[in-house]
Amino acid sequence: MIALHKGEYTGDIIHSTYIEGSTITNTLYAVNKNNPEWHYHENLHICFVFEGGKAETRHQTSYSKKEGSIFFYHSEEKHRWISPLPVSKSANIEIEQGFLQKYNLTEAAIKNAILSNINAKALILKIQNELLVKGNHNHINLQTLLLELVSHQKQKTYTEQPRWVILLNQLLNDSWNESISLQEIAIQVGAHPVTISKNFRKYFHCNLGEYRRKLKIEKSIDLIKNTQLSLSEIAFHCGFTDQSHFIRNFKELTGFLPKDYRKF
Repeated sequence: MIALHKGEYTGDIIHSTYIEGSTITNTLYAVNKNNPEWHYHENLHICFVFEGGKAETRHQTSYSKKEGSIFFYHSEEKHRWISPLPVSKSANIEIEQGFLQKYNLTEAAIKNAILSNINAKALILKIQNELLVKGNHNHINLQTLLLELVSHQKQKTYTEQPRWVILLNQLLNDSWNESISLQEIAIQVGAHPVTISKNFRKYFHCNLGEYRRKLKIEKSIDLIKNTQLSLSEIAFHCGFTDQSHFIRNFKELTGFLPKDYRKF
């Protein structure tokens, strides 16, 4: 069993920076450097595989996730990686206990924040853009983005959700690239348009338009890396009015131009 300490990974670290109890890295994994041994990290870490996909084996169960997947590991959680492709790339965010204590966070809360935030991939890409493209050394933007990512669940949540909220969440995710009016949404979920408009932010932490836009960008992140579709085809598939509209929104949420992310 290999124990990996702060900032250590089985791949080659291209760039790394440290921010008050968290380490952010960009990591390249080549087949000749692949280490299939069981290992664990002393701190919790978040891994966003944005190129080259990886197979993970844990608890004797093998499964694969395509590129664009986010993995979360608790501190000292045993796992191993087996890369099926010659090269893969990932972004890693490692968080120490001191960071958790300072911001009154738990590992479970951060895991829930990552899994429940449709904007998680976009935020991680924005962090990578600050790290690699802008070369931000004052760390203020990186710190702000990181806290936004890991504290998503710190916003007020409502455990007893009305039935229309559950139905609305399903509807929006199922019809993420379709044009559907507020009136149509209201009919399908059984709630008045005013009720939806007044209470949407309470349950989704943004307005309806912002949520639908984030869903489209989240889907486009996978399409850019996983398909040979042109950017104009992706824009159309994701329900944007035109390619320039798609590019503006992708840049705003991720920090990257779509063409640059495809090459990244």
